[in-house]
Amino acid sequence: MKSIENLKSRIISARQYLSNRSVCEELTRYKGIHSGQRCFIVGTGPSLTVNDLEKLDGEVTIGSNRIFEIFEQTDWRPVYYMNQDAKLIDKFRDDISNLQCRRKFMPIDVKKLFDDKEDVSYFVLRHKEFYPKTADFSTQINRFLGQGFTVTYGAIQLAYYMGFTEVYLLGIDHNYAISLDENGVPVYKDGVKEYFTGSKASNVGLNLPRVVESTMAYITAQRFAQHHSNFKVYNATRGGRLEAFPRVNLDDIL
Repeated sequence: MKSIENLKSRIISARQYLSNRSVCEELTRYKGIHSGQRCFIVGTGPSLTVNDLEKLDGEVTIGSNRIFEIFEQTDWRPVYYMNQDAKLIDKFRDDISNLQCRRKFMPIDVKKLFDDKEDVSYFVLRHKEFYPKTADFSTQINRFLGQGFTVTYGAIQLAYYMGFTEVYLLGIDHNYAISLDENGVPVYKDGVKEYFTGSKASNVGLNLPRVVESTMAYITAQRFAQHHSNFKVYNATRGGRLEAFPRVNLDDIL
C-alpha cells in the first residue's frame, strides 16, 4: 500500500512541476550561487538566543518557520527564508510577506497566497511516506524538494543546491512537547519548551512534528554528506536532542 501511495506522490509531484515549470525553473538562478561558502540554517528551538544570532552578522543564513517572532529583540535578519508547512504559511502569511530578506522559498501550493511581485521562489514538495527507509534527498530542487517532515531537511537540500560546502545548524533542538509517533499517535512530554519565544498558543491548528520520520530524514542528510566530500553538515545547536550530525561549538567557528 505504501509503495502505491509513493508512486502516486511521484506522479503528483511530476504533474505539479510540469504545470508550474516556468515558475519552478526560476530556482535555477540560485544553483551554485554560493559555491564553496558556508551557511547557517537557523531554527526556532528554545536554545536559540539573540546573542547567538547577532554573532551571525556577515554570515549567510537561512531562517525558517516563525523566526520572525524574534525580530523585535534583534537587528539580525536572515539572508534567506524557507518554509514548507502550508498551514503555518497560511496562518502567518502577513508576517512572512513583511519579512525583509534576499529571497523566500516556499512550496508551489501556497503561491496563491502571495502577489507575483513578492520576493518568493517556489518548489514542488514531494510528499513521501518513507519511514523506516531513508527520505528522498533532491539535488535538483527546481524539479522537486524531498519531504523530510521538517523544514530543516528542506533547507539542507536548498543549501546543497546553492553550492554551500559547510552547513551549520543552529536552534534545531529536535525536542517537542507534543509530537506524533510512527503510528500518528500524539506523544506528550512534560516541561518541554519548544520555541525560543516560549509561545505555544499559535500552534493551535498547525501540523504536529513527526519526530521519528524527521530523525530518519536527518540521518538521510548525514549519509548524503558522508558520500559527498564537498558537502558537510554540522550541528552547532547548544544542547537539544539532534545527534544525527557531528556537533561543533558555535563559539569555535565564529
